[in-house]
Amino acid sequence: MEKRFELEIWPNAQKMKLVYATMIVITILSWISHVIGTIYWEGNTYWVTNLRGISYEAGWPVILYWWGLYLGIGSPLGMILVYSLVDRKNPSLAVSKDGLFVNQQMIKQAHVAWSDISKIHKSVNGDDVKLEIYFKDAQKIIDGQSGMKKAFLKENLKDGKPLTVENKFTIGDLAALADKANGYLSQN
Repeated sequence: MEKRFELEIWPNAQKMKLVYATMIVITILSWISHVIGTIYWEGNTYWVTNLRGISYEAGWPVILYWWGLYLGIGSPLGMILVYSLVDRKNPSLAVSKDGLFVNQQMIKQAHVAWSDISKIHKSVNGDDVKLEIYFKDAQKIIDGQSGMKKAFLKENLKDGKPLTVENKFTIGDLAALADKANGYLSQN
């Protein structure tokens, strides 16, 4: 069986588990905050009127109640979004002689030919590696995606903005991948 890619970058499962655990803790603390706000509502809140003449309840239980509610709902939704965006069966980024395979940041399994990439800029700061991938026609990548991803990608890649890839949540040598990719780019 022929190898599909020369270099691959994969999601770091351990760091993703840490992200999920953190979101679960935030959710639990949010709902505890919401319950505490509810319990101490009576006797610890008071009515105020702002300059527009609108009256509302204020006090520390109000803050705990609403922040707990918003984070208690938002955090699980965020966790579902993160979980749905990470593809653990395919590499996040990979290089082949034909082009760059991109499978992250709402770009799902897109194979971008070297002729469609204008440049790849690599910056290294200690152990942190960051790539900026500039596409010649970002609309071509956007059109290849499905559903709601198109709107987010259009916003993220508008006005020639690059796709930014960092090695914080990945496994693999991102710097070597950038060097290999730039070698192929220089041949085109």
